[in-house]
Amino acid sequence: MGLAMATLTVLQALQSLYHDPEPAGKRKANDWLQEFQHSIEAWQTCHTLLTSPASPLEGRLFAAQTIRAKILYDLPQLPRDQLPPLRDSILTSLAPLAGTSAPTGSRAILIQLCLALADLALQMPEWSDIVGGMIERFGKDPATVNILLGFLKALVEEVGNPRLVVSDMDSMISSSAEPVIGVLNMYIQAPGITPAIQAAVFDTLRSWLQGGEVMASRVASTPLFPALFDALPSDQLFDSAVDCLCDLIHETQEVQENVDVIQNIVPRIVALQSQLEEHKDDPDRIRGYCRIVCEAGETYKNLIISHIDSLLPLVQAIAACAAYPDLDIVPITFSFWYGLATALGRQHPDNQSTRPLLDIFSNLQSVIIGHLHFPADNEQQTAQERDEFRTFRHRMGDTLKDCCHVLGATTCLRKSYDLVQAAMARGSPTWQELEAPLFSMRSMGGEVNPDDDEILPHIMDMLPNLPDHPRIRYAAILVISRYTQWIDRHPSNIAFQLQYISLGFHMAEEEVSAAAAQAMKFMCQDCSRHLIPFLPQLHDFVATVGDKLDQPDMIEVCEAIGYIIDGMPPDQAAPALQQFCQPLLERVQAVAAATTPLDKPELQKAADALEQINAFLRVVRTINRLPESCYPTALAVYQVLDSLLQKYSKLYFMSDRIGSVLRRGLLFFPPQALEPVLAPLLERMVSCFELTEYATFLWIAGKVASKFGDLTRGPGGEVLAGLLVRTFESMTTQLSVVLNGKTAVEIPDVMEDFVHTFIAYITFLPHATLSSPLLHLAVSHTLAALSCPAPETNLVCLDALAILSKRLGEQAFQSTLQPIFAQYGKAIVALLIQGMVADFVEDGLDQVQTVLAATVVCAPAQEVDGWVVEAVGGIAGHIVPLAEKQRFLEGVRAHLSAPSGSPQLKRSVNDLVRAAKRARERGREARQSIPTR
Repeated sequence: MGLAMATLTVLQALQSLYHDPEPAGKRKANDWLQEFQHSIEAWQTCHTLLTSPASPLEGRLFAAQTIRAKILYDLPQLPRDQLPPLRDSILTSLAPLAGTSAPTGSRAILIQLCLALADLALQMPEWSDIVGGMIERFGKDPATVNILLGFLKALVEEVGNPRLVVSDMDSMISSSAEPVIGVLNMYIQAPGITPAIQAAVFDTLRSWLQGGEVMASRVASTPLFPALFDALPSDQLFDSAVDCLCDLIHETQEVQENVDVIQNIVPRIVALQSQLEEHKDDPDRIRGYCRIVCEAGETYKNLIISHIDSLLPLVQAIAACAAYPDLDIVPITFSFWYGLATALGRQHPDNQSTRPLLDIFSNLQSVIIGHLHFPADNEQQTAQERDEFRTFRHRMGDTLKDCCHVLGATTCLRKSYDLVQAAMARGSPTWQELEAPLFSMRSMGGEVNPDDDEILPHIMDMLPNLPDHPRIRYAAILVISRYTQWIDRHPSNIAFQLQYISLGFHMAEEEVSAAAAQAMKFMCQDCSRHLIPFLPQLHDFVATVGDKLDQPDMIEVCEAIGYIIDGMPPDQAAPALQQFCQPLLERVQAVAAATTPLDKPELQKAADALEQINAFLRVVRTINRLPESCYPTALAVYQVLDSLLQKYSKLYFMSDRIGSVLRRGLLFFPPQALEPVLAPLLERMVSCFELTEYATFLWIAGKVASKFGDLTRGPGGEVLAGLLVRTFESMTTQLSVVLNGKTAVEIPDVMEDFVHTFIAYITFLPHATLSSPLLHLAVSHTLAALSCPAPETNLVCLDALAILSKRLGEQAFQSTLQPIFAQYGKAIVALLIQGMVADFVEDGLDQVQTVLAATVVCAPAQEVDGWVVEAVGGIAGHIVPLAEKQRFLEGVRAHLSAPSGSPQLKRSVNDLVRAAKRARERGREARQSIPTR
């Protein structure tokens, strides 16, 4: 393609990328442009676009970005003797971007070219005196200072770029630090310096500080140091000065090495305290000052503890920021409080040396509780505002824990308790006045000793006296839920607390009911040994209130009671579980036995009952040494579920819940109890899958294989194995029917559960399954599932293929599996290679290598070579460059000719994955660098 034609084609692709109304056109243009960026022709084409006065902004910016990307990734494409002309070309292109007469969009182009030049400099050891030469070329004319500063900033930032392989560049950068400081000093003192240049000086200084090339002590000895503080009153310079000061402070964290600097910094920072009051109506200013004082506080936290008197004003300034009403600013202080509390540790209240800090932490608790108050017009907030505030409250709860860490949890709990008592004593308190300290009690729960006897008994006694407001009841119930471990050690009030929680279910507000369900769950989980006598009361509660609760709340109640039952002896647990589940089962049985069709609400009640049974079984799981008297229950329950499936299996919400209970039942009962169920269960799973195509029935078949697979090796095992494998074959055949009308991508849940089931069979019944005449079909379905763009499904499929690959190495299975791998080798290779460069997560790479290694030895080398050539050829150039594809192909060929055990294939797979990753990163950077409309 000629140069002029190439330039025109790039411009046409950019026009399509930005202006084509059709997404397909944009995608095509984007793919072409990314592939073009890999080509050798892109060097000259982009030079033409960049230097031509007729090039549009989009063309020039794309050219600058591409040159930068090619220097970063493709520099080996150029002979070394072409690097100086490339450098000179970029330097020439930079000149028109200087000054006020620069064309529109020049800043974005300038940034890309400065990065390109920096990346080139770091890979050109033959380019001597880089910084001095740039200062000489661009540093004398005020109009070109922005170019010099942009380059110096890019240079130090790119030293840490992991994509660059630099040799002996650290010494070049370090030796350049002094000239850089010199030129920055010169500019900052220059008469008539513009705010834009001054801000650029600060930004460049910041980059050299962050890079560790300029020491804070050096800056403190120059005019740059006072200039940073002097710039704070300027609206134009404020943000740049704040950013640079924060980094300067951070670089003094090695305190012993920076004592002199810190002595200069701290008085200036302390002096900023007056600015907090002066600018209290300007949140942006307060945010900047807050960042400075908090950075200083975090950096000097140990100095604060050892020099409390002199540094107390710094802590007071941070405390003032924490008390600021703008809740976007308050969190800036949180890291400081955590660091100071950790360094300070638990302090005795009589320790006079730390008393000032303890007073600040005590006041901080009051401030945070004040911030916890919901606004008076809470109902006027949008849903998003309410969610954000709730999230913020939990973050503030962490700072309350910091207060506990220093002051002691008992002291902090007492303050919260006193706030509630004081509000009650004033009469007619707002709900916010009570809810906020209650929330704080809940937040501090993790710091409280479960054996505390000082303040928690008073708090528990206080709860029944609180106003019966839903928000207060909600907060109080959650206080109980947070202290259930304490309640377990102090069980005398369990009866009241259980009643208090139960009353929450009677409130109309869903939030209160949800809190009550959560509290009930925690109470039963932590206090199960004390709640066994209350099971009759809980049974009555469920019987009278259960139908009135929302299903999510009822599920939590069932789980809660399950914890009590789970802690009981087997001979008591089994009848207790039956007592709670029997009414639910009867509700299901009534629906199953109905002779006339039922409407959705009636069926939903049965589905809810099944979900509640599942909740009990999810917690109890199984009862060790289940009494044999319970064995007949398995058949009785199954018959109810089977009758329900016979009528309503096509209703997904019914099948899904029945499937969950069946799965729990398979876990709950021992194999002996399930023997009468096994054959009819498998028959029903097959017929339901044929009727509905729901994944649930595949899932159950896999669970049965996992449960009974080991028994196929015992007496009568052949009959059992035959029953299990016939089930698998029937479902495999039916899935073929399903896939005749749908693609795998349309039914990802079915495909994934089929592969899970396949894994269960080849793991627990390998001989019976791998000798099945339908094995090839199961592998075909697994490969179809591998095409689904879902990481979880991909991993499951790779696991299945890896198991088969390992079985291939066993003598007993070679004659069966070798033809399978030969038959599907081409598809396996194509899917693996495509997945490696696209969808597969890193966790699957070991399986990919295992499967690929097994596949390539199951067919003649020439045939395998053709598979790989075709698969690699189907990968677009912007996904993996041509050279990397060729390298992978050569690696596979080397593996095929290498002796067994060669690591060549593993290296080639890893190299291909890395190449695809680099190309993705490069494409991502390209999309970020090119402005979108």
